Amino acid sequence: MKPLERMLPVFFTRLRRLCLVGTLVWFSVLATSAFADADNEIDFLKAALTGDAAVVEKLLDEHVKIDLQNPDGFTALAVAAQNGHTDVVKLLLAREATVDLANIQGGTPLLLAAKNGHGIIVDALLAKGADPNLQDKNGLTPLMLAAVKGYADIVAALLKQNAQPDLQSGNQVTALHLAAQNGHLEIVKALLAKGAKPDLQDVNGASALILAALSGHVSVVETLLAHNAQPDLKATNDFTALILAAQNGHLEIIRLLLDKGAHIDMQNQDGVTALMWAALHEHAETVELLLARGADATLKSASDKTALDIAKDPAIIELLKAAGNP
Repeated sequence: MKPLERMLPVFFTRLRRLCLVGTLVWFSVLATSAFADADNEIDFLKAALTGDAAVVEKLLDEHVKIDLQNPDGFTALAVAAQNGHTDVVKLLLAREATVDLANIQGGTPLLLAAKNGHGIIVDALLAKGADPNLQDKNGLTPLMLAAVKGYADIVAALLKQNAQPDLQSGNQVTALHLAAQNGHLEIVKALLAKGAKPDLQDVNGASALILAALSGHVSVVETLLAHNAQPDLKATNDFTALILAAQNGHLEIIRLLLDKGAHIDMQNQDGVTALMWAALHEHAETVELLLARGADATLKSASDKTALDIAKDPAIIELLKAAGNP
């Protein structure tokens, strides 16, 4: 065998070893880089969560992905917006973070900021073009979440940027429903001024007026009636604002509803009237008011009961007897 031929197997064995070593070194470099990237990503999201703008900026300078998301879909912008870290939000926006990237529940940075009352952040996101009408998986909008919490300044900012007041959630709830139910008068007025429809009904048939009447928010009821809310609109089982106000003894609301033409003897699906409901719930002053305004004490429910039949309070029994109840 010639010398060259004898050397070839040794040469190729050494070459294979060198290639194997090179491959291992290459994979080692890649793995080290991957672990470093993973650490940077964790540190990046953690810094955004805690409001550490200096670390966020440092990692951005090291080319961490600005829009990376955790397993729940939260970006650095989302966690900073949710937790009120204005400096971090402004830094991320200046570096062109995607403004409307949503988490797995459909929550955008704007929705999270509005929900938690971070007005300055809401303004910053809107200035960068955040869409105020994006809905999460439950159909909730930033406007709804600000309305339910009573954040009037955020509601105003969203409406100024064309947030639609009549968008409905999965349960057909609107921002007006939420504001009315919770007695946020200023927000109710702002929504109505932007054209919110007062008679939209949720999945249970409740209007903003029905919810406000049930909850006892006099000024809200007055405002809704002034914007032509229908006083006799029926919710599930034909409950009206008047019947529900009577249930809780809301005297001033009852007066307002009657003054706007609510039918005093309207019955629900069980044949119950406001008078019966007030008698059942032992609201003597309400019974007295309804009788004074002409409620019919002789009407019977579907179970053939009058208000007197279901009354337990002695004062109410006397009022009903005096009214000529059989």
